Amino acid sequence: MRRVLVSAGGFALVEPADGDVEAVRSGSDGAFDVDRDDRPISLPVNLGRAVVVDSAGELLGDVSWHQVQYGPSLGCAAWNMGIGLLPSARGRGAGSAAIRLLVEYLFASTDLDRVEASTDVENLPARRALAAAGLLEEGVLRGAQLRGGTRHDMVQFGLLRTDPR
Repeated sequence: MRRVLVSAGGFALVEPADGDVEAVRSGSDGAFDVDRDDRPISLPVNLGRAVVVDSAGELLGDVSWHQVQYGPSLGCAAWNMGIGLLPSARGRGAGSAAIRLLVEYLFASTDLDRVEASTDVENLPARRALAAAGLLEEGVLRGAQLRGGTRHDMVQFGLLRTDPR
């Protein structure tokens, strides 16, 4: 049985069971996967992960989050999150529901005051899901991601604990 982290509106974020993350990755269409880079990352990653399920327990995708720093203190830290939905789960409201649930979970279970996400400028469904979940579009990060050997622009979204939701 998967442990539920948070649920609402027929969707839940749950701790992954054995094979869940691999099932999401193998079922992905890879449309926005980044290029593999085996060079070591020098910053601590502090990655969290949950899977997205519907009320019947169907695996829909996964979410992940890691801490980013904009200065030397915890007050300058934020959670950066990502989401990946299986193609069969798209268009059902699962993306915006999962983002809302993750924001709720991170604000309820941690002291950090900012949650952010970015997506490819051409990923209109993700941009709509982030906006529908209450994140505000903040700007474009030029050439921030390498996919297919080409630099792609990303749109940054953010939400502060003090923002109306």
